[in-house]
Formats: sequence, structure tokens, C-alpha cells
Amino acid sequence: MLNQRQIQIMERLENGKASGLELAKLTGTSKRTVLRDISQMNHLLQSVGEIRSSQAGGYQLHIEDKMAYRSLLHQSMYDDELILLELLRHDFRTLDDLATTLFLSKPMISEKIVFLRGHYANRLEIKSRPNYGHYLDEPLFRKMILLANLIDKNPSFFCERLGIPKDDFDALLQRIRELDVARYYPNIHSAHLASLILAAMVLGDDGETGETSFLEGLEIPAGAQHLLALFFDRQQQKSQLITTSAMQEILQQQGEQYSALVYDMELAEQLVGHLKRSIAYPIMLHDRKLHNISNIKAVYPLAFDLSITFVASVNEAFGIELYDIDLIGLYFSCAMERGRQAAAKVILFSDQYAVASINKQMIEREIQTVEVIVVMHQKELEQKLEQHDIKLLLNNHAVYPDVDADVACIDIKKIITKMELQAIQDTLEKIDVRKNICTFFPEELAMGYDNQVDEDWDTIVRGICTELVEKAVLTPDEAFKIQEREQKGNNLVINHLALPHCTTARNQAFFAVFVHLARPVLVDGMAVQNALFACVNPNVSTELKVFSYLYYVLNEHDDKTILELPDYASFIACIVKN
Repeated sequence: MLNQRQIQIMERLENGKASGLELAKLTGTSKRTVLRDISQMNHLLQSVGEIRSSQAGGYQLHIEDKMAYRSLLHQSMYDDELILLELLRHDFRTLDDLATTLFLSKPMISEKIVFLRGHYANRLEIKSRPNYGHYLDEPLFRKMILLANLIDKNPSFFCERLGIPKDDFDALLQRIRELDVARYYPNIHSAHLASLILAAMVLGDDGETGETSFLEGLEIPAGAQHLLALFFDRQQQKSQLITTSAMQEILQQQGEQYSALVYDMELAEQLVGHLKRSIAYPIMLHDRKLHNISNIKAVYPLAFDLSITFVASVNEAFGIELYDIDLIGLYFSCAMERGRQAAAKVILFSDQYAVASINKQMIEREIQTVEVIVVMHQKELEQKLEQHDIKLLLNNHAVYPDVDADVACIDIKKIITKMELQAIQDTLEKIDVRKNICTFFPEELAMGYDNQVDEDWDTIVRGICTELVEKAVLTPDEAFKIQEREQKGNNLVINHLALPHCTTARNQAFFAVFVHLARPVLVDGMAVQNALFACVNPNVSTELKVFSYLYYVLNEHDDKTILELPDYASFIACIVKN
């Protein structure tokens, strides 16, 4: 059986390669302990999979039997949920009680209790009392929500633990699907409502069974009816406060705070819908994500900064159980994408109009941020290059274009291929950044910083910001924003290069100061010895392109190369590489 620390390591490696140092930071142990854990995990995995050391450094998870791996992981993962279930169903549970119920040793139970208390520090009050044991210090409504979350996570598994026949759950779910649920309780999925009803039946006072007035046709004990009615009424009152105008006000305040008017009516309406669904069925359990959205976060860092502030604002304003910052960040990312500037102009130089028309349609359909201008003759080509800001020239002509202009050119086949479409998109994403490398990353601003062995990341950021303000590179407001952002955690690190950043009111779209640290430091669990202190004007679309560009070019190199970059010249050599 995997212990809690080993589950953390496994989940992290599911999302990609990680160094021993990063895993040690994640689990709060030493690299030696991580090595011992990996050895034990490989013994447990055996034919299911293996954790291997990569040649470039770090560890990678290789899964050979996905079904068996998932079964092994879930068997260990549900121990946490079973402890929560026991705390929900009893006033107190001792280590002996939990060890007997879960068939685990008392030291392992103790370890898991410590983990749960830290893991849910901002969500649940898991407490202990001498001579009594451990308990969940939460009001009844929150206990009901948590129990419903557990049931919803795996109805068969948790219904069995609660003594509820699975057939009863299926029958209840079928009856709910036959009702007009929105009439009684809008914005909730049928399965979620079934889980809430079962949770209320487990936690509500005993009483006679009767047909409810608010969910016609369902036989629910009186105590559960009362609990559900009070809960539905309270949540509906909250939901009525969530309006489009209220969202616009919060988004407007955020826009002013970040100097970033990235929202539109579609974003406001999407967030209203999301919040109403979150109120109808709050999620208190941690989501064990089996996917990795770090690439989206790196491309749209401001969107995720906004999501952190947004969640804090709505939690404070409306008292909503809302924790899914990543999902909110995706809503903001989509809004930023919609707000991009006009499509880039591309010339398609061709000698066959019919073929050119087909290629134009295919390019504009697949790459929506492009406007294709078809040109048939050399003289017309020269005129278009003079009249328009052309980003790219596509040669679809039998004769190679003879142009005296600083425009990149790509040859394409008569009928364009998917590979060529991808090449066009990649080139357009990178072309503006490559042209402005020296502007975005000025050589004269590059610096070294002599951080001490015992200095943490916050101290280092504060010291660098102070130095940059003294040199008049940053304004005091920009320095304050960068420090405030880094202190919030969830820092942006791309392949061992840290990117502390802030929004700015400057006219320029983006600039960053390259800083080489004298000694490596851990930033959000990852070793870092180089950083870019960036200021971004979020109202200029180039902001999106620079972060996207950095993500893709930095990840073309192995982690050791980026971690050990010795100076500015080496950094530039890495990011201009094709």
C-alpha cells in the first residue's frame, strides 16, 4: 500500500518529469527519503509500471498496465476519503478506531491525519482533542456537502460503506432524471442532487418517510426533508445575488487593479453560470487532476493571476465554496484570446487562382487569427508589401518571389498540407517576438544577483526589486506588484526559469530583466538559478505571444541546460534557436 507521501510523488510524476529536489520540496522531506520512496514504489508497481531516472536528470513515470496502475493508485487514494467519511459519521474517532476500520497501522493513520489537516487547511477544520480523538469541526450543512462530494466521487464504493444498496442509488437517480429538477433547484446535475439527498438522509434526524413538497415523487425521511429544504433555500438566496451586473462590477475592479481590460460580456455570463453551478453544488474535496494545464498557465499567466484575485473576491462578496482557480483561469484565458488584435496579414503568392482560393479557405479556417491576401503577379506582390504590414509570405507559385523586404517566406505545396498549416501557425506565433528579442530582453539591463545560501525566494525577489528600483529600471509600483504576486504562490516557472511578472501602464508591450542568481533556489518546488523580471502591458496582444513563445522555446531544451544557463548571452542563444 502506498503511503501519503508516495501518492503525492506518483501524482506529480503523472504530470511529467520532476527532479529529486522538486519531489523533496513537494513532500517536505529529503532527497534521500524520496530515493527510498521511489525504490519502494517500484517494488509495489512491479509489472504495472516503473519510475525511471532520465538521462537529462529527474524522474519519469512509465505505465505499462494503465488499468492495474489506476486500481493500485485508487486503492491507496481512497484511504484519505475513508478517514473523512469516518469523521463525518462519528463525533470523534481515535487512531485505534481508524486503524481497525481501514486496516492500516496507527503510525500510517497518524501520518494521513497530519496530511489531511494540511491538505485541507483552507477548506476543513480537522481537529484533535486529548483522550477523545480526531473530529471534524464543521456545521451540518458543510458536512452534508462534503458527504455528498464523497458519494459523487464513487457512488458504488461509498454507498457500500454507508450501507446503502447501489440499486437504491440507481433508482433514486432515475426518479430524479424524470423530474423537472430546474423547477425545484436550478443549476444542478441529477447525479449531484442524488448525492445531496443521500447525504441528507445519512446526516438528517430520523423521522417518518413522506413525499416532499419541493421534490414531488421522492420519498425522503422528514429529517432529511427539513435539512434539504433549509439548504436549498439558503443556496438559492446566494444564487440570486449572482447577476451579470455584479460580475461586471467585480471584473471592472480587477481590470483597474491590473490595468487589464480583458473581460467582455461573454466572460461575465460564463462566470455567472459557473458560480451559480458552484452554489447549487459546492465542491469541497480536492480535485486529483490527472491532466496538466501548466502549458496554458505559462501562455496566459495574467489569466491565472486574475483567477486567484477573482476567486478571493467572490468568496468574500458572496460566501461561495469556490476553490477551482485553474478552471476560472481557463475562462479568463478564453476571454484574452477573444480580445486579441486584428488578424495577421499573410500574402499567398500563387500562379493558379483556383488552387490559391482553396488554400486561402483552408488557412483561414484552421488559423482564425490570419487574413490571407492572394497575389498572382510580381508587381502586385511588391505593391501589397508596401501597402500592408505583412507578417508572412507563402510561396505557392512556380517562380520564387523576388522581393526586397524583411518578410519571412515559407514554400507550400499546391494544396496545402496539415504539416504546412502547423508550420505557418508556429511561425506566426514566433515571428514578432523574434524580431523584438533585443527590445523585450534588453542586454543592458541583464544582471547578476549574489543571493545567500539561506535566502528564500521571497527575500531574493525583494532584494532584486529593490536594486531594480534604485537603477530606475522598475517603478516602486511595479516592484510592489511583482513582490505581491510572488508571495501569493502558484509561481510561474518554465523549465527551471522563473518569471516574476506584473502588469504595467507603460506604452511598451513587454520587457524583462534577465537575472542570474549566484546560487540555485527553490521556487514553488522547482530549482531555479535564472529569472526574468517582466513588466507586461496586458492590453497589447504581444503579451500573449511572448509568454507563449518562451514556453515553447524553453521547453525545447532539457531542464539541466536551462537550470545551468551561466549568463544573458546563453539565455538569448536558447530562445532564438529554431
